[in-house]
Amino acid sequence: MGVPRRFAIPNDCLSCTLRQSCDFCNLPQSLMAEFNAMGHVTLYPSNATLLTEGQMPRGVYIACSGRVKVAVGARDGKTIILKIAGDRQVLGLSAVISGEASPITVTTIELCQIKFVERSSFLRLIESDSRVALSCARMLAQEALSSFDDVHELLLARSSTEKLARLLLSWVSDEPRNRELRVSTEFTHQEIAQMIGSSRETVTRLLSDLKRKDLIRLEGAMLVIPNRIALQAIAS
Repeated sequence: MGVPRRFAIPNDCLSCTLRQSCDFCNLPQSLMAEFNAMGHVTLYPSNATLLTEGQMPRGVYIACSGRVKVAVGARDGKTIILKIAGDRQVLGLSAVISGEASPITVTTIELCQIKFVERSSFLRLIESDSRVALSCARMLAQEALSSFDDVHELLLARSSTEKLARLLLSWVSDEPRNRELRVSTEFTHQEIAQMIGSSRETVTRLLSDLKRKDLIRLEGAMLVIPNRIALQAIAS
């Protein structure tokens, strides 16, 4: 399997070219050396399951590169995708610290570089240094706030049309506002339905409606939003 350049596996965390100014990439040198000696870095292909809802996690997974989908199972048997995660997020943190089973299932979307640290080693690191404990507290707080925002967005949306419009706009939220917005259409209609708590048939119909109204269009693998304001009107 060919490996894209951005997934070049480093010998250790200290020499990793993917390091940025996030919590576990920016530890003091002595702590970074200790963290580096823990666990291992692995390439996971797409559709690999890292965490399974209802099962005890073996440790935490840090998404060094690539993206994963975070999902839960609903009572009716449907799967709901809560969010798309990446950017060095620590997955399984709340379950490892609480000692509870994982409340989520985490599956890779694409080729991912993952740093895995066993639960016992990770807990020893937290207990040994207050700076690491503070970093974990900060990440847990951000996780709680993000979950609150996601639930708030879903509750505000009164229809599947609004939810879909909000989802599409969230994909281009960082793009400049003075031109057409483009995003790769990598998710299936089924996955989009799982993101907004709807059915695949409904998503297919709603996307067709948006295309007919010239609010979106497809150009190969790209979804184009020609008028952000018009789509925002639907979302609100």
